Amino acid sequence: MSTNIIIKQAELSNLEKLHNIECLAFPPEKAASREAFEYRLTHFSQWFFKAEHEGKIVGLIDGSRSDKPYITDDLYEQDGGFDDDGEHLLIYGLAVHPDLRHKKIAHSLMEHILKEAKAAGVKHVSLTCKESLTGFYESMGYSNHGISESVKGNVVSYDMEVYFDKE
Repeated sequence: MSTNIIIKQAELSNLEKLHNIECLAFPPEKAASREAFEYRLTHFSQWFFKAEHEGKIVGLIDGSRSDKPYITDDLYEQDGGFDDDGEHLLIYGLAVHPDLRHKKIAHSLMEHILKEAKAAGVKHVSLTCKESLTGFYESMGYSNHGISESVKGNVVSYDMEVYFDKE
């Protein structure tokens, strides 16, 4: 199926459909709010992508540049440390509609944002995930940096990271 997936820049007009997928993919305490999505789509849409299949939005990935190397809970708030010139890209969410999981859509989204990050001169990309997903991210080139400072949703998360041209 991944050959039928088109990755595009997300737009504010996609807000409801994107947020719906977020809410289907994450428990309520971990899902980003509609307001957070609106803020991200308004302030750093260059790092917000959607996956489409047969004209329907089926997945998303979003993040922002920062001077911070890892996600901390304050970054989930508006004006929480975003920096368009930051050397790090922090990925806040990767979500695929539950009916279409295990079809390489998440891989396609991740490959796309990593390609965009490298082209933009980003040297380091990080994200947080629950322990059961560390293997998925390791299969995409990430390494496990250990338990995250982020405790959003009272969940133990792990910082996963990938470097480009690490010296």
